[in-house]
Amino acid sequence: MYDLVVIGSGIGGLTTAALCAKEGLKVLVLEANWLPGGCCSSYPRKDFIFDAGATTLMGFDEGQPLDLLNKVLNLKLEKWKLESPMEIHLEGKLIVKGKDTHPGITEGAVFGELEKQKRFWKLAERVSAFAWRASSKNLKFPPANLWDWIALPLNNSIADLPFLKYAFFSVKDIIAKTGLSGNQAFCRFIDEQLIITAQNTAENTSFLFGAPALCYTSSSNYYLPGGMIRMTEAIIDALKNSGGEILLRKKVSAIVQSNEYFSVTTADGTSYKAKKVVSNIPLWNLPAITEGNIKKYTQALSDKFTHYWGAYTLGIAVKDQFPEDQVLHTQIILLEGVKIPYCNSTSIFVSLSHPSDRQRTPIGARTMAISTHAEHPQEWFSISKEEAEKRKLEINEFILSILEKEFTGFNRNDILFFTASNPHAWQKWTFRQHGTVGGLPQDIKKSFLSWPGAHTPVKGFYMCGDTVYPGQGIPGVALGGIIAAYRILGKNPLRY
Repeated sequence: MYDLVVIGSGIGGLTTAALCAKEGLKVLVLEANWLPGGCCSSYPRKDFIFDAGATTLMGFDEGQPLDLLNKVLNLKLEKWKLESPMEIHLEGKLIVKGKDTHPGITEGAVFGELEKQKRFWKLAERVSAFAWRASSKNLKFPPANLWDWIALPLNNSIADLPFLKYAFFSVKDIIAKTGLSGNQAFCRFIDEQLIITAQNTAENTSFLFGAPALCYTSSSNYYLPGGMIRMTEAIIDALKNSGGEILLRKKVSAIVQSNEYFSVTTADGTSYKAKKVVSNIPLWNLPAITEGNIKKYTQALSDKFTHYWGAYTLGIAVKDQFPEDQVLHTQIILLEGVKIPYCNSTSIFVSLSHPSDRQRTPIGARTMAISTHAEHPQEWFSISKEEAEKRKLEINEFILSILEKEFTGFNRNDILFFTASNPHAWQKWTFRQHGTVGGLPQDIKKSFLSWPGAHTPVKGFYMCGDTVYPGQGIPGVALGGIIAAYRILGKNPLRY
């Protein structure tokens, strides 16, 4: 009998597990894959290590979720700070994020209307700071009962009230208020930033969420030598140091609630009993492995949130012919009207391994993780194997041509290893239904209060991960894990 069983070893679930184990609970994490981490993982191929999904890392600044988590768990994590977290290519224009201390200067120089740009980014920075500050203070959000509602005004300052209005304004509204609606290049730039951070455009993303999504490159960004799995391993070490356990290759096939406990059964027939359960898997995966009230609740959520994205990714090892000052993360926005075949996406994101990272490549080589959104990923499951291969060849050729044109130092003749993954492969790797990525796309028509939270109507059953408030990104899912731990423990797990 365990006090807590956590299903899935993504950052959210591991955060909950480690915090609860530190408080003395007997905790078990069950992971379907042979490597932990979910989308925040890395995998070996020949002489190289590739990141599975998440490739940028922030959230360690004062008061942000990973800073708070680090102070409690004392994570043993080597990280290298990046001076320039990201650059964006847009129709011959180059925007380098992170070099300027005042947001808006670079954008103003590239897109014009400098003063308007400064006003937009100054407001975005203020709202972003509020969002991080408020989210770390309100660990019972979304409110689940009357007492949670009462706690909201007690936990917050009256001075913060004006910021709440930005939940009802879209990013597009704020662009208009700052006089930038006519700047088409800037508007397209913002849309493409939001699609990789909020899974939606300026028109559909509230400014309260969009501001921190747009400002994440203004926070300290880091590179992990050895790959993103190092973040996962650091939290697992903290879990084990507190007596917690993790079992790999344990795909959960059933969650059954009785009067006294939950029975969690894995595909190999093993059953584990738990007083409480946390699901760290996407909400769309849950109806198939649950019954009773859990199935009823998660099926209703699945029916409510029907829009999601998949991903098409390339893992490339290549000879190192890149400029010494090459920024490690690059977004390439395609020409107006051009879309990646079968994906309906208009940009690609490239992450390059650090030139000094010998854990991931031998000398003279670098790895590249290239990703793009794939709209309607479920369609990949209704086509023949031959059609899927045909599509892959066409997409691969399209992306390689873009890289040769836009990414200085890249030449397909220098490729040492190449792999491509469509949504079908993503489902096989991460076990996420239809290979979904990025969690719930932001939708201003659905308020934060309508999002599923850690607390559920089923006593003892909790949720975290990117399909649960506050959503995607490593800091976001870590915060979701902190909130789940708060709900389980009945006290703030961040006290240290």
